[in-house]
Amino acid sequence: MSGTPTRREAIVTGGAALAAMAALSGDADAAEGGLKSELLFDMTATLEAPQQVGATHEGGRSIFYATGGTIKGPKVNGTVLPGGGDWFRMRSDGIGELDVRATFKTDDGALVYTHYKGVLNPTTGYFRTTPRFETSSEKYQWLTKLVAVGVGKAGQNAVSYQVYHIL
Repeated sequence: MSGTPTRREAIVTGGAALAAMAALSGDADAAEGGLKSELLFDMTATLEAPQQVGATHEGGRSIFYATGGTIKGPKVNGTVLPGGGDWFRMRSDGIGELDVRATFKTDDGALVYTHYKGVLNPTTGYFRTTPRFETSSEKYQWLTKLVAVGVGKAGQNAVSYQVYHIL
């Protein structure tokens, strides 16, 4: 081998070095690809009766508008503002696709916009979302820099989520 490594050798050596650094740093989850999470907040939103657009099966869409709700967590507390909603579509295979946009106001007055996609399997109860956050508040900028997953549950004219920060 010459003094200058080939591109392939540099990639292989670099990958091995990163894995070794992760192992030495004690971050076994990073080295093994595991996930950890912590609860961000519980959210409950009240909903108007849906507007039905097309058939309720085979691609039918239901639009649910939020009328209010609460956000309660260790670092974020507030109120879900009216006006957001879910542009929900039931696929022909029985899986629901969520397309949600909403704003909440924190107890200290900051506005946080959230938008997310998700899936709902009514047969098994599997209900997951991937929220993203936007805000102009300096205090809550940390929300814009993380990956979150919501575990949902639908109820009568309401929906609730436990939203987790993926570490």
